[in-house]
Amino acid sequence: MGAKKGTEVVEMAEEKKVRTLEQIQDEIRSYLGEIEYLRSQIGVIDATIADLRTVDATLAYLKDKGKGKPIYIPLGSGIAIKGKIENPDDVIMDVGAGILVGATVDEARENIEKRINALMNLRLALLRKIEEDTRKVNELLKELQEMQPEKKE
Repeated sequence: MGAKKGTEVVEMAEEKKVRTLEQIQDEIRSYLGEIEYLRSQIGVIDATIADLRTVDATLAYLKDKGKGKPIYIPLGSGIAIKGKIENPDDVIMDVGAGILVGATVDEARENIEKRINALMNLRLALLRKIEEDTRKVNELLKELQEMQPEKKE
């Protein structure tokens, strides 16, 4: 009866070990999924920053050289109409919730710079989270490796 009880303890210990291995593997998968998601968010942020920088450069160009220049104004669906820039320092910008306000080019460029800075801070926070998650994955992998039985040569 004592031998049978000892075998049950070993089997329970093995079950616990397997469950722990599975839990660690699940945790690793969870972190890896989060890292992938964070990387995709950084990609979206990078694209938004690139777009804002293009708008900023366009505003700077139009302010300096735009007065009286002919341009094509997009109407949507790939259709544009020819127009002429009369006052390049008079722009309309979205301040959120679909609210548009008039502004100067300098005000619009300042707003763009603030948005870029906020996005860069968010990007940095996401990179830090990726580093933290990567560290945790490495710790879990090390723990997982230590749990594996030693291979006999």
